[in-house]
Amino acid sequence: MRLFVASGVFVLLALSVPGIVSKLEDNITQCGDFFFDEKPPVIPGILEDSVAQNNHYKIICQKYKNKIRFATLYDTTNKIPVFSAYKYTGTTEFRRPQMPWMIEPQLDPSGGEMHEPFVKQTRNQDYWIDHSDTCTPDALFSVNHTADRETAESTFTLTNSVPQKKGFRDGIWNFVENETKKYMDSNCTDHQNNTVAYVLTGAVPGNGKVNKRVNIPSHVWMAFCCYNSTSWNTWSYKAENKRHNAVTTIRLKSLEELQNFLTEKFKKNITLFNNNCG
Repeated sequence: MRLFVASGVFVLLALSVPGIVSKLEDNITQCGDFFFDEKPPVIPGILEDSVAQNNHYKIICQKYKNKIRFATLYDTTNKIPVFSAYKYTGTTEFRRPQMPWMIEPQLDPSGGEMHEPFVKQTRNQDYWIDHSDTCTPDALFSVNHTADRETAESTFTLTNSVPQKKGFRDGIWNFVENETKKYMDSNCTDHQNNTVAYVLTGAVPGNGKVNKRVNIPSHVWMAFCCYNSTSWNTWSYKAENKRHNAVTTIRLKSLEELQNFLTEKFKKNITLFNNNCG
C-alpha cells in the first residue's frame, strides 16, 4: 500500500512510506492463513483453485509494516474488491486511527513511461468529483474487527473499500459488524480456547458508478466460519447498500442462504467456505 494525497484537483502524488508494500500474487493462499482449511472461496470464472481466472481480477496480499494483515480479491474493471478475507482473533481497546486512504501502486505500475494514472483502481479524487453527497469509501475488512492498531491502520486502503451510501455504514452495517463481533467473541474458539474465526466480507456490483469510474455495489455481505467448542459453524449477513430506517430490516442468515443469493447475483455457483465450513 502507499499513502497518497491530492495537490489541487488534477495532480495526485503517491508517497512512499517505509514498510507499506502490498504484494500482487498468483495464488491467494500465498497471502497467509486467512481461509478455513486453507482453501479460499470458489467463484467459477473468477477464482478457482486459489487462482484468479481472469486478468481483470487481482490477488492482493495486504502487507503493512512487514506483515500481511489480510487478503483481497480485487476487481480492476469495477474498481472494487470482490471480497476481503481475514482472521478474527478478538479486539483490543485503542483509539480509531486517523488515516488517509492508501492506494496500491502495483496495480498501475509506471514502468518508467508516461501513462494514465489509476486506470485499475479508485482514488480519493473520484469521491471529490462526484457523488460526494451520497457515497463515501468504506472498508470491507473493518477497523471494528481488528486486533491491534497496526492491523486497524492496514484496513485504510482503497483496495479494501467500496462506495457505500450515506447512512449505510453508520446505520445497519455498523449493527452487523457489532453483532458478528459479539457472536464471535462469545462462540468462536480454537482448541486452545483462543478466539478465532475466518471471515469473508464482500460486495455485489451494482448499476451506478462514482465519477463514472467506480462501481457502487448493490449489496454488501459478510460471512464467518468458526469452531464453537463442539463443532464448526457459520452465519452470514447481507444488506442492500442504502440507508435503512431500522436495524430490524436485517436478519442473520445461514451460509446456504447467502451462497444462493450470491449465486443468483453473479450467475455463478459460489462456494465461500470449503465443505461449507465442515
